[in-house]
Amino acid sequence: MPKIAASNAKPSATIALTRPTQEHEHGSLPKVVVCTETATSTAILIPHAMALSNALGFTLQLVHVIEPRAASQIPFDPIEWDLRRREAEAFVAGLSKQYEAPQRKILTRVLQGRTSDQICTCLADNLEDIVALCRSDVELPGHIGQTARRVLENAANSVLMVPANADKEVSINYQRILVPLDGSARAECALPLAKKIAQAFNGKIILIHAIPEPVLTEIDPLNNEDIELRDSLLRRNERVAKGYMDRIQENMSADGLVATSIILAGGDSRRLLNESIINESADLLILSSHGCGGHAEVAAGDVTSYLLANSRVPTLMIRRPGQNGYGGSQHVYRSADSKGARRPTGAN
Repeated sequence: MPKIAASNAKPSATIALTRPTQEHEHGSLPKVVVCTETATSTAILIPHAMALSNALGFTLQLVHVIEPRAASQIPFDPIEWDLRRREAEAFVAGLSKQYEAPQRKILTRVLQGRTSDQICTCLADNLEDIVALCRSDVELPGHIGQTARRVLENAANSVLMVPANADKEVSINYQRILVPLDGSARAECALPLAKKIAQAFNGKIILIHAIPEPVLTEIDPLNNEDIELRDSLLRRNERVAKGYMDRIQENMSADGLVATSIILAGGDSRRLLNESIINESADLLILSSHGCGGHAEVAAGDVTSYLLANSRVPTLMIRRPGQNGYGGSQHVYRSADSKGARRPTGAN
């Protein structure tokens, strides 16, 4: 293992928000847990993790895991292992000193074992914790590294996924927050945290809905009746979607937020949403792990999995464990006279 040097340089990225946190009702604060695999990925992750933890009132924790050598490299050398442990401790201690402030305490932890297993063990203590991971897709676009994938598949916590090509030099200021909705209560679980983050940064929420393309079995060419059926279904979906998005936008505006809504149609929902990240100049994408499909046996639905692997901006995936897998059964804004948004696990 190459030696990891702790940097004493001041961080190049500045955080737009620093605020004291409040004690959690259970006596301990939820955390944003940063997986510090390499110096490069850590430099990308920490500014975003700090911005998120400050906005939500969470503690920031840096976790570094020392992985054992391959079995072919035995016998085990206790002196070498002790040196690796000391280097790892110096690495996270240096990071803590570099980013810590009087109002912001940074926790550190050095563990031993397989990285994904140890991170999942840390997260199991509190399902309100959020894990920050770096997507290593510089050489292979759309690729989520092995460690990140294992954490996604085995942890029940929310995840902040930051692309490896994220700019480290800019200030972290989430002014335009994109929130995809598909009409399900599960998807709406992302709204309360999106609202809190938007309030912290005085940002704007962009609600977006991609209408799925109506699909008809085409063994033979479509006749006029088939085409009219397809077009009628599309018009119906557009009408219902507009009413739904307008209702949510009005309720969020009534809460003092700046919010707009967009309806997309005419293609694959996943790609439409991914393209909208650039078209809308989004700074942050927030979405639920599951939507209409709600298949609890998978860590995330098809749309969410695609965006986690391809989004050009940091993506916060909200997971809320419920009685029947992930997600709940109640809408955040069921009607215009709703009592308000449910507070998800993790919101103060």
